[in-house]
Amino acid sequence: MKRLYTAYNKDVQKYMTGNKLSSSRKSIIIEYIEKMVVIAGESFERLFPNRSKKKDVMDHIIYLLSGNGICKIAATTLADKADCSVRTVNAAVSALKITGEILVAGLADGKNKYVFVLKSHENFKTILKDVFYINAEQVAGQVAEQGSSESLVAVSVKGEKTSSNSNSSIISKQEKDIIKHSIESELNSATKETEKDLIQYYVNPFQKMLYDTINANNYHVELKSNAAVLGLRLGSNATKAYLNMALQAVFKIDRFLACGSTVDESIPAMFTKSY
Repeated sequence: MKRLYTAYNKDVQKYMTGNKLSSSRKSIIIEYIEKMVVIAGESFERLFPNRSKKKDVMDHIIYLLSGNGICKIAATTLADKADCSVRTVNAAVSALKITGEILVAGLADGKNKYVFVLKSHENFKTILKDVFYINAEQVAGQVAEQGSSESLVAVSVKGEKTSSNSNSSIISKQEKDIIKHSIESELNSATKETEKDLIQYYVNPFQKMLYDTINANNYHVELKSNAAVLGLRLGSNATKAYLNMALQAVFKIDRFLACGSTVDESIPAMFTKSY
């Protein structure tokens, strides 16, 4: 069985004070999640069918996250809000996990309550530290890919430590899907706003280091324009050694382009093969 993170009510409650919810911000968050799902090669409509109870559950959860980026709520309460079964609530939570944009945890000292955290919220890293007492970089891989939905009845009261080598073996679903579906044509034409969105999704400091290194040096313009995507390709499990390997791949591609050679597929695809 997959493990869930747990938090205590008192720690979660610290972020409930002054929590101003916003319908307009909810819509913006949902649009962002939908965009990231599409970028990952997944169907948002498949995860949350239009006019379905699953979508109603998702809508209510995102509304609760529109304030301070964290919320707690029981599955039965969500079922009442959406006028659906608890099974439908669990299915909606499972779909939220697949998006890679929501951290799903359990309330350790409550009545089987869910704790949701919005990964793109400015409070995310501080919530991990102040509520879950964990470091964002250390658990990036586990947070990014939690697997299918689990019943909160099975959540242990005490948080469980992950194995020491787990970060090196887990890559987020989004990164796998980006590579699998070869979506370079869409990403290559992305605006600066999209680039910022991609950078915001980085969960490992070495991803940002790769991006910054490419832009800070005299690399080919094609490499610079794809820097945000290459940062994602580095992976959430990146180490300093992986970063060095990635920079070697970037150097090879730069020399290749400097010679006037053309790329048959795309820069990200070439980087993936070389890296």
